[in-house]
Amino acid sequence: MQKITRIVLIDDDEDLCDLLKMELEASGRFQVTTSTRSESALALIRKERPDLAILDINMPEMHGVELATSLAQEPQTAAIPVLYLTGMISPQEVSRIGGGHTLQTLVSKQSPIAELIAVIDSLLPLSPTAGSSLA
Repeated sequence: MQKITRIVLIDDDEDLCDLLKMELEASGRFQVTTSTRSESALALIRKERPDLAILDINMPEMHGVELATSLAQEPQTAAIPVLYLTGMISPQEVSRIGGGHTLQTLVSKQSPIAELIAVIDSLLPLSPTAGSSLA
């Protein structure tokens, strides 16, 4: 039986949260909890203890980098991998950056779901790498 990867997705765009949750869960590999409020995201991540946190960089209350810094400073959340999701740059610009920086990975909101899943798989080496039928 395949392990379900638990993800917390934080983005102020509710429609995007709903779409990504639907697409990721349709693969049968992910359970996604979403929030559109970065101010309550830290408490949600502490409660859920996900395998991965996906954070929008540009949020109204607390941007994703600040949230990731807070996660890294707490022993109970420090080991949770973080993936940044951004609408500020295109998939091509992400490629030029080298796919990420420091310990976090950056994915454009314009990227296909298959690319997002591939990055998730790269951050979670114990997760199955079976291909997704989503494009």
